[in-house]
Amino acid sequence: MGASGSGKPACLPGLRTCLPDIDWRDFDDFPSKPTSTADRQRASECWLQEARQNQERRVDTGIVGTVVFGEMLACPSAEKIEGIHAILLDCYDVTRIDRILARNADGFYASQEMLCWAAWQRMHGVDPQWRQDVIQAEGAEEMHWERWRHWKRGDPRWRVESLDNTDLTIQDTVDAVVKWVGRVAHSLPTDL
Repeated sequence: MGASGSGKPACLPGLRTCLPDIDWRDFDDFPSKPTSTADRQRASECWLQEARQNQERRVDTGIVGTVVFGEMLACPSAEKIEGIHAILLDCYDVTRIDRILARNADGFYASQEMLCWAAWQRMHGVDPQWRQDVIQAEGAEEMHWERWRHWKRGDPRWRVESLDNTDLTIQDTVDAVVKWVGRVAHSLPTDL
C-alpha cells in the first residue's frame, strides 16, 4: 500500500515473477476506479472476498495499490481471512512528486493533498488511533470500525511494516517486499 509515487504498480510484475504462488492483484483492476472513500472501502471488500476464495484453495493473495490497512480490517469479510498484513511503500516527498511527474505529465496527483495523504498513511501504519476520522467520516456504512477502533500503538494485531524506497530501484523494492513476505508468512495469524 502507499500513496501515489511510492512504486506499487511498478513492483507488481517483479512480485509476480519472484512469488508466483501468490495471486498478486492490482487494486485498481476494477471496471470503474473508486472515486470516494466509501467506493475504495467497497473495493477493498471485493478484494477480500477474492482473497477468501483463494484462501479456500490454500492460495495467498497479495493486493497492490490504494489499500488502507484499517479499512481492510474493518471490511465485512476481514474476519474470515486467516491473516492480514500490510507493507507501506513510502518515499521522500520530493522523490514522490518527481515520480508522479515522470509518469504523468499533467501532474494531477503531484499535489500537496497527495503529500498529506502519504503523511497520513505513514502515521496510520504506526498508530491505529491517528485521525481515524479520515477514513471513517465518509466511509461505507457496512464497515466494522469497532474491530480495531480502540487498538493502541504497539498492538500486535496492527501489522503494518514501512519500506522507504526513496533510494531503491524497482528491483530493490521488489526484493525487499519478497523478504517481507517471507517474514510474515512465518508469523502466526492473530484474531481481530
